[in-house]
Amino acid sequence: MAKIVIPLSAFILPMKKKGKIQLVKMTLNNWIMIHGMKAGRMIANKRKHQIQAKIIPLVDQRIVDGLDPIGKHTKFHFEWYFPDRRTDLDNWTFTHKFIFNAFQASSVRGRVFMPNDNLNFVVATYDDFMGVDKDDPRVEIDWNSENG
Repeated sequence: MAKIVIPLSAFILPMKKKGKIQLVKMTLNNWIMIHGMKAGRMIANKRKHQIQAKIIPLVDQRIVDGLDPIGKHTKFHFEWYFPDRRTDLDNWTFTHKFIFNAFQASSVRGRVFMPNDNLNFVVATYDDFMGVDKDDPRVEIDWNSENG
């Protein structure tokens, strides 16, 4: 079974809130809030690319270290370690979108890590809240293919 660890800091971005720049978790609630803003789609796209830019180097390094590309019919298991209990699991699991997009954008020496995130490749996702880890909040992702 393959595995990658992404720190939750990858999903935290500086944003202007109440007139001040603050660090904001890019969870579903904040994503919805951004889409309600003037020019929300453009802002959301910028935020998505900022998050992917944090994840892609982690994936690329794992590829260099020998991690094989993701194949068809793959089931993903996400184990979440939060910094606190203030954000619900369903708000964090929304970030699957950013993770899968980063997986598709990752490649080393022409070897694409995940060709697509459609139903040919992603057939299941499972999420577990593993507890609070204030010192190392993260999501540990492992996967396996139905074909082996």
